[in-house]
Amino acid sequence: MLRQGDVEPLVLRQRTGSGEAGRRALLLHGLGSSESCWDAFVEHRPPGLELWSAGLPWRAGGTFAVAERDDSVWITEAIRRIPGGADVVIAHSYATVLLLTLLADLAAAGRDPREELGVRGVVLVSPFYREHPEDFTWAELPAFLDLLRLGAEDGISARSRKPLAPDLRAEMAERSCERLGPHWVVRHLHVYLRTPFLPVDLVGLPVHVVIGDRDPIAPPAEGARLAARLGNASIHRIEGCAHTPMAERPDLFSLAVQQFLTTLPAGHPPAAVT
Repeated sequence: MLRQGDVEPLVLRQRTGSGEAGRRALLLHGLGSSESCWDAFVEHRPPGLELWSAGLPWRAGGTFAVAERDDSVWITEAIRRIPGGADVVIAHSYATVLLLTLLADLAAAGRDPREELGVRGVVLVSPFYREHPEDFTWAELPAFLDLLRLGAEDGISARSRKPLAPDLRAEMAERSCERLGPHWVVRHLHVYLRTPFLPVDLVGLPVHVVIGDRDPIAPPAEGARLAARLGNASIHRIEGCAHTPMAERPDLFSLAVQQFLTTLPAGHPPAAVT
């Protein structure tokens, strides 16, 4: 049953014209963000790449405050609703954990995402990942609230068409957090706390991890550890970027995606760029 004015929980939008054969990508936004976080990248996209974006239930102003099913199911549904499917999925922040969970669960069940979904590769942007359960501590719980508030500010900056004064941006982020309520904190922690238990080493699909070296929200070191643990992955660090490199440096982000697409037919990601 829909709520909040019967807003659709999943909205797909084709952002560009048809691309070359085998060059269609799905863009997935993070928690409390929106499709607009990809706008700058869409303008700088690699040539011949067809782009689709998904407005997901955890978007700002979305339908559900509390997850009513495994959120990774929404990713599967989005891929299957795109005409012709998506051979590449590009996920940011919270969505990286959901996509990673989907791939790890398929691998653990002996199922190939190429056959199941038609996906040939993924790009994880600013991912969250910890290797061991003890990497999470009770003492850091209050800090998660500050990080998510900072994430709201980051999302507002990414969606804004002009620079915002720091005090105005902070005020807007606080209002955004109040509207979302405590549920988004629980939602984030629910998937984040599961990452040490994901069999990511079984994921054989080519994965390209893209991080900003100044990300205060998703520690860059976590992205590096994830790339090292995945079975077929590389990492691309973009200097001077924080949590949304596709909005902060869309030219460099587009180059990273282009490099990934170039090596994808060979079944492996590009060499690491540090």
